[in-house]
Amino acid sequence: MIEYSEEYDAYVIEFDDAVICWDDEPDKSCTQVAEDVRNAYFQNIKHIAETIYDEIKGMFDVADADDVISKLGKPVINPDNGQVTYNESLFDDTHVISFEYLDDEFNDIQYVSVDG
Repeated sequence: MIEYSEEYDAYVIEFDDAVICWDDEPDKSCTQVAEDVRNAYFQNIKHIAETIYDEIKGMFDVADADDVISKLGKPVINPDNGQVTYNESLFDDTHVISFEYLDDEFNDIQYVSVDG
């Protein structure tokens, strides 16, 4: 069920393993969109982790993409702007990692960012 969240300043559907957000109130198909985005994300998590690993391997103590997967934490996915953010990753206490995706299957990952 979709709710407005002050924490995310967005409309959200929260799963145990992912948060799907919209800046503006989405239409009635948002539940299906949230499930589809979540499924696509987890089906392609290895590729996502490999892309992130290439960007962060010199910054954090990570051995490989599997190590990245274990430290990413719950993704906050915004399908409207194609962005994923990890606010609670286990890399350290200060950095937030995010990336943009340009397709519905998370094959085209761009602009991995580490802020903090």
